[in-house]
Amino acid sequence: MKKRFSLLVFVFTLLLATGVEARDHDLISGEQLLATHDIVIEAISWKSFPISCSEGDTLSGEFRIVSNGDLFPGDETKYDNWLLGGIDFLILDEDNYDLWVDDSAVTPIFERFSLVKLTWSIEIPYNGVWYVVYSNDSIFMKQIEGSIIRSGPNDILIQLIGLIGLASFLTLILIYWKKMRGLWHDSHSN
Repeated sequence: MKKRFSLLVFVFTLLLATGVEARDHDLISGEQLLATHDIVIEAISWKSFPISCSEGDTLSGEFRIVSNGDLFPGDETKYDNWLLGGIDFLILDEDNYDLWVDDSAVTPIFERFSLVKLTWSIEIPYNGVWYVVYSNDSIFMKQIEGSIIRSGPNDILIQLIGLIGLASFLTLILIYWKKMRGLWHDSHSN
C-alpha cells in the first residue's frame, strides 16, 4: 500500500512538473518565446506571425536581414552588396491585418520602413490576435533572422498560483502520509 501511494504521488508530481515546463515559459521573467525564425521572403511578398495577446501584454523582438549572396532563387553569382534595401515591419490588430491583406488603408500600432535590422517592443492596448508582419516590396528576396517574445503581467501570477497549488497538494499528501503512517504504526504496536 505504501509503495503504491508513493508511486502515485511521484507520477502525479511528474505530470504536474512536465505540464508546466511544456509551456516554454521563463518562470522568472514571465516571458514566452513565440517564434524564433530564419525565413526567406520572396520578392514583392510578405510573411506574418499571428499572436494571441491580452491587454497589457508586451510584444518584443528583434530581427536582421542576413545575406548569403543570392539575389533570387537559383542565382549563383554571390553579390557583395546583397541587401539592396530593407523590409517594412508592421504590427497590426486583426481588423487592420484583414484590411492590409486586402491592400486597404490601415492604422498599425507599430510601423517602420526600409529596415535592415531592428530591436522593438510594444505594449498591447487590448485583447485579440495581433500580427507581426515582414513586408518585402523589393524585387529581390530577403532572408530574415529574428525572434518574437510575448510577456504579460498575468503570466507570472498564473505561474505563482500553479506553484502555490502544487505546494498545497504536496503538503496535503505529506500530512495524509504521516497520518496513515501513524495509524499503521498504532495498529501494529498493540
